[in-house]
Amino acid sequence: MGEKAVGTSISLVAPAEEREHQKICQSVLGEESNKFEQAHIDGRLLSEAQERASLATKIVSCNDFESQASKKNKWLLDAANDAGLDVDDSMLESSLLDGDKRDRQRFIEAKRAKEQLRQLLAKPMRKQHFGKFLSGAGLRESIKAEKEVKPF
Repeated sequence: MGEKAVGTSISLVAPAEEREHQKICQSVLGEESNKFEQAHIDGRLLSEAQERASLATKIVSCNDFESQASKKNKWLLDAANDAGLDVDDSMLESSLLDGDKRDRQRFIEAKRAKEQLRQLLAKPMRKQHFGKFLSGAGLRESIKAEKEVKPF
């Protein structure tokens, strides 16, 4: 973060949407938009990335709900404190665990997703998880890459 921050943005665009994407880039960046580098991504890696993104979405959704409830409760408690009033527990927003069966299930799924995502992020993405033969350069590279990755 800050002035010296360096990063890369990636825009995943389907071939059918490429023309519209190009128009958007030109309107935002002007004629410089032709300087985008094209990177072709193997579909097998993309499906693994989608799985990770799906898990992350579940986690963020649950965390957002919990955060909103916490902020509302803090605001209510602070306002009541300033006014010198007591707050009944029934007036506070409940968390997912205090909600109905569906909310509790959502919380449990987010917890499972967090653990599953942690396991997936501990290993590099592979193009292939199975094969007829358990040898070959691709498999050796994949195994070597897994040994080099340090989990979070």
